[in-house]
Amino acid sequence: MKLGIGSWSVPWSVGVAGYPQPANPLGAIGLLDKAVEAGVSVVQIADNLPLHQFSDEELDRLRDAACARGVTLEAGTRGVEADHLARYIGIAHRIGARILRTVLSGSLCGPEKLAAAEAGIRAVLPLLEREDVNLALENNEAFSAAEFAGLIQRLASPRVGICLDTANSLGRPETLETVAGQLAPYAFELHAKEYDIERVATRMGLSIVGKAAGDGRVDFDWVLAELRRHGHTEINVIVEQWPPFAGSIEETVRIEEEWLSRSVRFLRAKLAESGDRRE
Repeated sequence: MKLGIGSWSVPWSVGVAGYPQPANPLGAIGLLDKAVEAGVSVVQIADNLPLHQFSDEELDRLRDAACARGVTLEAGTRGVEADHLARYIGIAHRIGARILRTVLSGSLCGPEKLAAAEAGIRAVLPLLEREDVNLALENNEAFSAAEFAGLIQRLASPRVGICLDTANSLGRPETLETVAGQLAPYAFELHAKEYDIERVATRMGLSIVGKAAGDGRVDFDWVLAELRRHGHTEINVIVEQWPPFAGSIEETVRIEEEWLSRSVRFLRAKLAESGDRRE
């Protein structure tokens, strides 16, 4: 397994809509440099740095910059409409990304949305094959783990699998054991996202909060073992983070950077413990 970061590793450095923006927002090339600084070899550029807004020349520069730094690129987006996926498959091919991760709307969805998702993905199966791109559908609260698994089974394509996220399906709610138990067989990659569950001040309710990897509830030893049990020894492990806003963008970015350093250090150690030393 190889360790990587993505644009959702440092969302505040990129910029979060509706909040103060950093003085110098992090762009795609800056994210590559951050990966080199962190000593990781994979970068996923997702929907908070939308690649469809890049010109062809900018995409080419991104591909060349990643190659020069020895970094493997992954593309990311949001949505499963056939036209949108086709556009992003082309982008992924252009920048040399073998993985295109996509995610559905975060709201709870029903059978009609599931059928529409299946139709959109099915329409681009020939294009995925032609452009040598694999589509990783990220689990979240939109569907249950069983529904995601059923979708992958019906599509029955080696080009379509799961981006297994360790926190997103709490919104359904489903435990990580349920989610990984259902979806680990189809995993193309792992989003390593840490969280804790805390009582609110009144004690009348609970809050899910982000943490640096190793400081929360996720049993990463178990998750990694479950992936290996299904033969996924070559997948990428992408750090994602949910840092809270800390009152100022400067302090928030500082915390985000600290968390990233700790998360990378923690996950690198976990991978090394189990023999995954190629980062």
